Amino acid sequence: MLPRFYAPHIDADLAVVTLPADEARHLTRVLRLGAGDEVAVFDGRGSEFRAVIEVAVRGTASLRLVEPLQVTSALSVSTVVAQAVLKGSSMDDAIRDATMMGAEAIDPLLTAHSDVKASFARRAETLERWRRVALASVKQSRRATLPVISEPRTLEAWLDGSRFDVKLLFVEPSAACRPRPLRSLLEGSTPARAALLLGPEGGWAAAEIEAALRKGCIPVSLGPLTLRAESMAVASLAAVAALWER
Repeated sequence: MLPRFYAPHIDADLAVVTLPADEARHLTRVLRLGAGDEVAVFDGRGSEFRAVIEVAVRGTASLRLVEPLQVTSALSVSTVVAQAVLKGSSMDDAIRDATMMGAEAIDPLLTAHSDVKASFARRAETLERWRRVALASVKQSRRATLPVISEPRTLEAWLDGSRFDVKLLFVEPSAACRPRPLRSLLEGSTPARAALLLGPEGGWAAAEIEAALRKGCIPVSLGPLTLRAESMAVASLAAVAALWER
């Protein structure tokens, strides 16, 4: 299996691509690849090519494109994960798993019960870290598209700006609302675009649930057990894929 590298600006007509500096360093210093070695290179927008390394010197790497590669199909339902910001490595885990499971985008949310300060979540360095985590997961899972990770917003701002066919608010068993079982979604038509709203370690505040319901979100649950917040991305995406993917 070919090692994969990310180059956001691939022009197939030019037949040669230069890797970004961090990808070039990984190629030359970590994997210690050199001229003549074969690799795969993708642009994060759905195109991937088999390529041969022409130049690999220190932090510079140029590749010659050989042929397009068949890429993994995207989910038939375009799915956005609106994830409450989690503390420490838990947010990295959620982003990694949401990417691995095919999320089109990940929207970090600032919520009432989050243990992360808004000022920290909004730092450019924090957002850059999350995007690096997503890129690493794209490369590992061999998907061809890179999810968009937006700047953190409050739940209220997200609800005001969201446009989806369906918005699923995943709530814990003790939440002050009556969630629908996921299988009830089979009664309606399959959406083209869906959002999954996933809460923080402390769960949604009652006012947040009320606001989400007023904006048309459907409260749903994965059953009577309480899952860890960082596990919800993989669990919820797997559940809706089982319902909607054909």
